[in-house]
Amino acid sequence: MIDVCREIAATFTDGVSASGRVVELGVAALEVKRFRPAYLRRKDYSERAEEEDIVQLIMPMCGTVDATWAGRHNTVAVGDLYAHDLAQLDEINLQCDGRDALELALVAIPKPLLPLRSGAMDHVLGRGVPVNGGVGRLLKGFIEDLSDENLSLKPEDGQRLGTVLVDLVAACFSSLLESGQGPGSGSHRQALTLRIRAYIQRHLHDPTLTPRAVAAEHHISISYLHRLFREQGETVSAWIRDQRLRRSRRDLADTALDSVPIHQIAARWGFGRAGDFSRAFRTAYGESPREYRSRTARKG
Repeated sequence: MIDVCREIAATFTDGVSASGRVVELGVAALEVKRFRPAYLRRKDYSERAEEEDIVQLIMPMCGTVDATWAGRHNTVAVGDLYAHDLAQLDEINLQCDGRDALELALVAIPKPLLPLRSGAMDHVLGRGVPVNGGVGRLLKGFIEDLSDENLSLKPEDGQRLGTVLVDLVAACFSSLLESGQGPGSGSHRQALTLRIRAYIQRHLHDPTLTPRAVAAEHHISISYLHRLFREQGETVSAWIRDQRLRRSRRDLADTALDSVPIHQIAARWGFGRAGDFSRAFRTAYGESPREYRSRTARKG
């Protein structure tokens, strides 16, 4: 379980005083916290704690948050949703707007669980998430429902809802990237690459998803598609395989899916043959899918 308050405090010179409740969600963390007013500035830009490899969503329920991320300032008030990571958070000012304390819903998700490269995520982090429609509105409503103090969940329900939350965040980020709403989208070339990655994320389940199919969908040549990925030090096929393996690995660790056969999980993420999946999984993670599932089950 990720301790969201500890992650914030560990990054800055001063701690932060908070009280509240935790919603157990397995792969993700949701905390509804009441904070005393505080102003925190990064302690040392040369230090980067292991805990900073986390994406956070902040949703004020009472009060205001002023955050400066990578030099960019945002004010987050009730009704807003803000996404950032601790790695580039410069300072944060928690204001209670005349009340005794402010109340925030805080979501924390380890970056490796989100099937987007860090460079791509940087285009949607450190800014407000549009919540007036689309996936952003669904995401905000889902966080509000999970934050309801009257909500009572069984452990297995929390696991399932945590998986849904991660998928919603990934869908929201991908939608922003594909629409070009991320700040600093840059050149047409960069925007095209982001759209292609978002498209691949949505079609990982399709076993016919190949570099040739991706190129045809985006009306570019296969050689140009390969060039776009080579510029970022990777190949199209390897990236598709890596994203499929990440999703499969997450599902194998989900106790709510213990009864689902491994070959079905593989097929769910586009692996047509179980043997190909097992070999790729062992190459990537040093153990078979069955060994990984058994080991994570023992930890649980």
